[in-house]
Amino acid sequence: MPQRVAFITGAARGLGHATVRAFLGAGWDVFFTYRNSREEACELLEEANRLGRRAVARQVDLMDKQAVLDAVHACLREFSHVDALVHNFGPFVFERVALAEYTDDMWQRMMTGNLDNFFWMYRALIAQMRRRAFGRIITIGYDGAGGAVGWRFRAAYAAAKAGLASLTRSIAREERQNGITANMVCPGDIRGAHKAQLIREVARPFDPLGRPPVGEDVSRLIVFLCEPNSQQVNGTVTEVTGGYDILAYDDGKDVVAEEPLYGTGDAVWVFPWDAPGRVLEAARVPNRHVVYRVESGTKTGSFTAAQLAHFDGE
Repeated sequence: MPQRVAFITGAARGLGHATVRAFLGAGWDVFFTYRNSREEACELLEEANRLGRRAVARQVDLMDKQAVLDAVHACLREFSHVDALVHNFGPFVFERVALAEYTDDMWQRMMTGNLDNFFWMYRALIAQMRRRAFGRIITIGYDGAGGAVGWRFRAAYAAAKAGLASLTRSIAREERQNGITANMVCPGDIRGAHKAQLIREVARPFDPLGRPPVGEDVSRLIVFLCEPNSQQVNGTVTEVTGGYDILAYDDGKDVVAEEPLYGTGDAVWVFPWDAPGRVLEAARVPNRHVVYRVESGTKTGSFTAAQLAHFDGE
């Protein structure tokens, strides 16, 4: 069987970085694009070399049609084929902007960066996937994209991603008999440096709730969807949010309201540790249960009230 090759957009940093690492770890070769993050791109190339895999990084303006097509053709020259297209790139407006205040340029950036460039790449790659009777197409959405859920002050981004979800499902219907699948993956609230990290890099053996969500939580699903035996998983929109309501948090609406049961210094019994402990802090986070930072001997960990009980020392 020929070596599997993934083409991944916007992959030097963030979730794309973790996705390249996941594919390399799974034995794939990778061609990925980046815009400005040359140092991070070089780190991925070094990791590929350590793993004995081939990787190519190309600096590309993904808003430029010819540059996008040139990158696709460069990948095909290098590897001769592409098995998986992962469209990780997708511009986002971090400021909260009402739709009526969008400029034409702002609107077009959302549409081109999330929809148009995907269409350009899809059209350039689909024929060779059909000929080889194998292809995996992955798009990236947001919590609610599969249901075209409205997102206040993020309307243009939400519209683009909802359109991308529909395109993904349409491709799944059109190409299923050609051995090609198309699925969307929707990340949750993964922040900062955690986006590029693997699970083992943040694991805390004594702190069951303390591990933050990281890029690998998303990328491990992407790799699974691209496996040959995943052919029956097709046309899906899967949310990797940990059950966390992203839109409610962004709108400032709490869906969890809980008063602290324990205060700083309280003695508690920690069920996961089967040991007594003392509360260091009770953190109230919008849209989440109160999280208690607890110390027991040399261990510290984070727990909800369900994992704790009052302890009187007996």
